[in-house]
Amino acid sequence: MRRNGHQTRRTTVAIAGAGAAIFFGGALGIVGAPTTAHAAPIFTDGFESYTGGGAVLDKNMAGANAAPNGSGNPWFGPTPPNFHVVGTVGGVTPHSGQQMSQGNQPSQANQVWYNAQYRNNGGTKYTGNLQLDFWFYDPNGNGAASPDYADYGALGYYSGNASATDYSGTGNLNTSASSQHLAIGASDDQLGSFNDQVYQVQISGAAGGYDPGSGWFNTAKTRSIGWHQGRIVVGAPGGGGINPVQLYIDNLVTPVFSGSTSTNLGFNVVELNGFMNSGRGQAAGSTNGYFDDVSLTIVPEPMGISMFIGAAALLMRRTRRSKH
Repeated sequence: MRRNGHQTRRTTVAIAGAGAAIFFGGALGIVGAPTTAHAAPIFTDGFESYTGGGAVLDKNMAGANAAPNGSGNPWFGPTPPNFHVVGTVGGVTPHSGQQMSQGNQPSQANQVWYNAQYRNNGGTKYTGNLQLDFWFYDPNGNGAASPDYADYGALGYYSGNASATDYSGTGNLNTSASSQHLAIGASDDQLGSFNDQVYQVQISGAAGGYDPGSGWFNTAKTRSIGWHQGRIVVGAPGGGGINPVQLYIDNLVTPVFSGSTSTNLGFNVVELNGFMNSGRGQAAGSTNGYFDDVSLTIVPEPMGISMFIGAAALLMRRTRRSKH
């Protein structure tokens, strides 16, 4: 597997389903819960292939990691620099490998995007069946400085996202006419009943959040210093194109939050946010966090799983008959 923003190539598919019989290479296995199935990731990035030592990550800025629009380094952002590639910093080691990424500076509200619709889907947005995984490092935990940490990863849609290259114009998607986000981490929206002792999730436009209209929700997951895994799972679109959503932190069996998208806009970017500043109760995240090991995976629909299991069972019967 190459961590350079290019599509990975694997032929092995892992299928899981309650009581499902799977035939692999002449062996029959019974696979239990969980009931979702995952193919190999279509995108992975552990930030190992870039120039590190604090070099700017944004491809749309002159420097060691600059790249032509449409090839090479896939990450871009508004008004760069936004993110840097670093090694061990202040005793914090990358989650894996030798490098990780971090936001640029507290006052900027740093963002970088990966254009998944261009890089992986022929210029077409995804309507569902996606899983985003990433690791984020919380430097503050639930201590007195917890409000100063405001980093989160997201799966999103921007109407202004390019379809035939990585980005249009200067690379600022925030000028898009419409957008939606699913996010996990430490929110920079600290109004209402925001709780800085736990992590937050966002389903933009969803009702019932701690700051009405924001889509942000407090979870029951207590903040702690160290690396944490975030996972966003988007199911197949249902009526009106609305998707079921499950959000996980560390425990990948029980979600910290479940809900549904509030729009049928779909998804076309992976987004990392560092030192964020929404202007909603938080001047700007002033403590530096880190990101590592980002991956995007297609989640097969249930019908595809059933067809795979059926084909495996048929192959097993034919194999048995050939032995008699």
